[in-house]
Amino acid sequence: MDYKFTKILLAYDDSPASLVALDKALKTCRAFRTDLYVVYVKGKNSNNNYSAELQEKATPFGVKIHYIEKQGNVSREISHLEKEMKADLILMGSHGVNGFQPFWAGSNTLRVVGASNCPVISVQESAINSDFSHIILPLDDSDDTRQKVPYSLIMAKAFKSTVHIVSLTKTKNEDVHKKLNIYARQVQDYLDEKEINHTYELRQANNLPQACIDFAKEKKGGLILMMSETVLLNWFMGTGAQQLINHSPIPVMAIHTRDLMLTGASGY
Repeated sequence: MDYKFTKILLAYDDSPASLVALDKALKTCRAFRTDLYVVYVKGKNSNNNYSAELQEKATPFGVKIHYIEKQGNVSREISHLEKEMKADLILMGSHGVNGFQPFWAGSNTLRVVGASNCPVISVQESAINSDFSHIILPLDDSDDTRQKVPYSLIMAKAFKSTVHIVSLTKTKNEDVHKKLNIYARQVQDYLDEKEINHTYELRQANNLPQACIDFAKEKKGGLILMMSETVLLNWFMGTGAQQLINHSPIPVMAIHTRDLMLTGASGY
């Protein structure tokens, strides 16, 4: 039986980016025919309640909202709730470099990504017109790079997407290029077997995050898939970790190697 998302959690704060994340979450719930769990982490002096407003927005999608209020540290409360309810997907707005308290916001997103057991899709306000019909699947020469492939299949099946595979490297070394092409061929064979449309390119660049974003723009991508270890440790050092989250106009799905689906019956 094909894997699907059944417990989708949206971290909501009524910001423009959060409203775009809500739109993506509702479309994802509709595609997987499941409810949406929305968590609002209140500040000390906040009396807002978005329950009725959110359900009104969800009704045209045929999605039921489960509204949850928490108080405390934003990333900690989201991470605790994810584990408590055994969520299998989180969506949240990322305010980016031009938004309110950009480094605080980016830090919250990265903390949730780093602590989660399930994928986290971060969404910029600029992603309002994007959809998931074109999925960007970057590969590098790390051992875990292909572990995100099952999720490209899950999303591609739900949204009838084309998967655009791109091997990215800083080196001109032909042996590395050969290794990347072998990885990519294995992924292509897997997607062929599952009858998923796909394309493939290998690109060399000094700034890999920006190269990935540029490729995604060219392909009209609506979702970039990344291993969270890649986001946090491999390509990006220091504040570079925020480059993809805070600068990508395209939603980014970060996947952790400790993900329970990947360690179970992913089939890849």
